[in-house]
Amino acid sequence: MSFKIISCQDRVLKFFQNAIKNNRLAHAYIFVGQEGIGKTLFSKELAKAIFCQNSSFDACDDCNNCKRVNNDSFPDFFLTVPEENSRVIKIEQLKYLQEILYIKPIESEYKIAIIQSADRMNEEASNCLLKTLEEPPLYAIIILIVTSLDLVEETVRSRCQIVRFSPLSKDFVKNNLINRFQLNANLAEQLALISNGSLERAISLADTQVVQKKNWLINQFYKLEANDNLTFSKELFNEWHIKDLDTLEEKRGLVKELIFSFLMYYRDLLICKVGNLNIPIYHDKWDELIISKSRSLSVDTLLNILNTIKISLEYLDRNANINLLLENMITNILCLQTGNKISLLQ
Repeated sequence: MSFKIISCQDRVLKFFQNAIKNNRLAHAYIFVGQEGIGKTLFSKELAKAIFCQNSSFDACDDCNNCKRVNNDSFPDFFLTVPEENSRVIKIEQLKYLQEILYIKPIESEYKIAIIQSADRMNEEASNCLLKTLEEPPLYAIIILIVTSLDLVEETVRSRCQIVRFSPLSKDFVKNNLINRFQLNANLAEQLALISNGSLERAISLADTQVVQKKNWLINQFYKLEANDNLTFSKELFNEWHIKDLDTLEEKRGLVKELIFSFLMYYRDLLICKVGNLNIPIYHDKWDELIISKSRSLSVDTLLNILNTIKISLEYLDRNANINLLLENMITNILCLQTGNKISLLQ
């Protein structure tokens, strides 16, 4: 494998190859970017490149060290993820990692710790990690993988070097869907567009008939009145079959996709409103209706609606009640569209 399998992240790749070559690796990094664009994959390939016994600033994939990192069995490499059926990194996990990091490396000059979903650490876990970041062992490299910097404590952010990962290209996602998952070209094209550069998200969307659901949602947007907030919220739960899912995590995942659908719709309205037709819109088959709807809303209103949706996504990541979250978001949006400035999300 090695760095050769990393796609659409040339800037990040060049940065770390130079850092390895010049021995200028930092003690702590935050890898930030949406889900499904290769942050965790890159972090493991980076660890392999650092530990490789035949290193030429990349992993050989043949030596014993590379193989053990691939299998998560190299003694100086640690991957921490949320426990099964848990949304957060717990304090016990960070305490264990802290103890491990303060034991000197066994087979390398470095110890590398990757914390996946680090923006899901609770406050206790963040404080525990902060102690390690304030006085890191000289041999430690700590990588936090997050989707949003807003959910990472400022005290933690300030002690890490932030590395931003780019969305994957539309063509890369489309070609993978066609060649690896045997999807037809038309569906692959639509999924590549609405997944916004995330191969993982595109794959999951293919299994949920989300394209059809988004079309249903567009139809509903044009019928909504100010007092439809509660009935529309119930319709969403029924149409998207949210209640049929077994676990809360599955429900949250589908609600997040639903909120993303709102985000894409109002983002398209804003693009049409400002008249920047050089930026592609997600709902290109609905362009006439989108353009017509955009004329009835001001730029400020659309920006406020987009901010409301963004706040809703943040609340979802903080374990808000999903029923109340959707009701509040829809109420806010409809109030903004009709000129009512009352806000329920605070």
